[in-house]
Amino acid sequence: MLHAHRQQRSAEGAVTWRPIPTAGTCTLMRFFATVALVATQLMASSGAFAADVVLTMNSYGPVQIGMPVAQAHQLLTKLGRKNLPSPRGVAKAGCDYYQASPELKFMTEDRKIVRIETHEPNVVTPSGLRVGSSLDRVRRSLGSRIEDVQQHYSDNAADRSIVLVSGDKQFAIRVDGNQSVAEMFAGAEHAIRLVEGCS
Repeated sequence: MLHAHRQQRSAEGAVTWRPIPTAGTCTLMRFFATVALVATQLMASSGAFAADVVLTMNSYGPVQIGMPVAQAHQLLTKLGRKNLPSPRGVAKAGCDYYQASPELKFMTEDRKIVRIETHEPNVVTPSGLRVGSSLDRVRRSLGSRIEDVQQHYSDNAADRSIVLVSGDKQFAIRVDGNQSVAEMFAGAEHAIRLVEGCS
């Protein structure tokens, strides 16, 4: 097959011949550009996945149950959370709340965290549960030790609270929802059972 060439003169005066791209070459170049774009998008999405916060029975990322709320504020700031409200207003004695964002709240007792409440979409449990997971998947993932009851304050039997308590009965995790997870709670077992929170 014949290929067209174009004459080109370098700065030193030497003459070189360069092939003129054919339709097939252009198609191939477009294909590789598309592959590069898809690869970039996949890497970006895997980076977003890596930004997920892991919620366990006794922690939200580096924030631990029992930790002073001021220390939790510092850790969240180091993680890049911006415009966090000051925790100074949290009551020194008794039960109170620290609202870190519209989707994240910490229940405190004597300024120490006893419960984490979240409906952030990037929060995931070690078993892969998150807001939007089906309640059937929650039941399968958490196993036979769960307590599956109608939600407190709801007349709709489909509104469920699913609770799993740790073996030593110190910590628990609870998910609430109707067919799918709407909110997740983790923390001290007594605080998880206190459905209404601070009264």
